[in-house]
Amino acid sequence: MESAGAGIPLNPDVPGVDKDVAISPESPDIGARSLYIAGRLLAGAATFFFLAYLFAYFYLRSLNENGMWHPAHAKADQAYGAIVVACVVVSALLAILAGRQMKAGSRTWLPAAATALVLGLAAVAVQCVQYTVQHFGPTDGGYASVFYAWTGLYAIAVLATMYWLETQVATELRARRIPAAGHGDIAEADRLIAPGLDAAVFFWSYLAGIGVVTWLTLYLV
Repeated sequence: MESAGAGIPLNPDVPGVDKDVAISPESPDIGARSLYIAGRLLAGAATFFFLAYLFAYFYLRSLNENGMWHPAHAKADQAYGAIVVACVVVSALLAILAGRQMKAGSRTWLPAAATALVLGLAAVAVQCVQYTVQHFGPTDGGYASVFYAWTGLYAIAVLATMYWLETQVATELRARRIPAAGHGDIAEADRLIAPGLDAAVFFWSYLAGIGVVTWLTLYLV
């Protein structure tokens, strides 16, 4: 016995579609717009997240309880900090270059993006090495606690962003290695990769700016 609700769409406001009617695919422009907005929203979220550590730095510094804000031995190595920020900045510049080459329709963007990926991962690796050689821990004063929390979470953010960038590079490599050969394949892979690359490049360049602020605050101020 057929149920009373058979043939009625789940949402009464959406008309039903016959099974023999082909539904056209969603326009790539919709996904591109969503990625554009998502990249900007993610940048805003990162701003508020790392702003908490900037506030903590100056607040604890102003209090300087028992003179333990910054003990003499709790001194971060300037060389490691310079290497990290240099890798981050150069990586972001190369990512921006790759994004512009992609927008110009050039297929030469891949080496720049791959190099940006390697330098971003190098920044994370150098930061981890620094933790093993410096002579203070997160409990050695206010500065030390802010340093470990800020740089550690920043390194995680960089690592996640490099994963995002890596997915764009890997997708492009796969599209070049296995071109579209028949029905159902993506004939214009770059048209779908471009919005994701643009969003990743925007966020990475923004996060690199936060990295410069991190370096100036923790190493030079």
